[in-house]
Amino acid sequence: MTREQSWVVLFLSLSLFLYFLLTNPPATLKEDARVVPEGDLSSKKSTGEEFLVEVDGSVNRRGVYSIGPGMNLLDVIEKAGGVRQKISLSPESLLKKIDKSCRVHVLPAGEGKGRLLLEPLAPKTQKVLSVPIDINTASVEELDTLPGIGPKTAQAIVEHRETQGKFGSAEDLLQVRGIGPKKLAAILPHVTVQKKP
Repeated sequence: MTREQSWVVLFLSLSLFLYFLLTNPPATLKEDARVVPEGDLSSKKSTGEEFLVEVDGSVNRRGVYSIGPGMNLLDVIEKAGGVRQKISLSPESLLKKIDKSCRVHVLPAGEGKGRLLLEPLAPKTQKVLSVPIDINTASVEELDTLPGIGPKTAQAIVEHRETQGKFGSAEDLLQVRGIGPKKLAAILPHVTVQKKP
């Protein structure tokens, strides 16, 4: 093989390698595996089309992941790099759909088995991630994290919801004792109203 032929082979090899790398990026570089870095959790906000899911426990990559509607726990566990310690999870639990921002904790349950604990995001985590709070389902602790809302007003919101029924819109908060136009304007960017049957 001549020197020119060697250079041609090297050039073609590098070209094929780059082509393969660009058309089939590793899982950590793919767009569908978007991970919010731990140091910058506020950079991703939940929208009506995406949810933020905090994954913790026996997974390969703990963190906060952005997922789309219709995704299930299996999708979330895959984004987190799968489970560690060779634990198996029940197929029924993995098929559970995720319909809001939440926390998924993967726990070993002994004898090679594991279980999934699905719970709401902690109020402080919701605030850091700028996840809108659903005023129709939020607890007093969650409502207390809203700007200008203290424990008394948070309790008043819950009591109003229990006695008058669910809120039709965020503007209905004006009916709650202690909430005026200024306070409503301050909390509007931080709340949502999910209308579920």
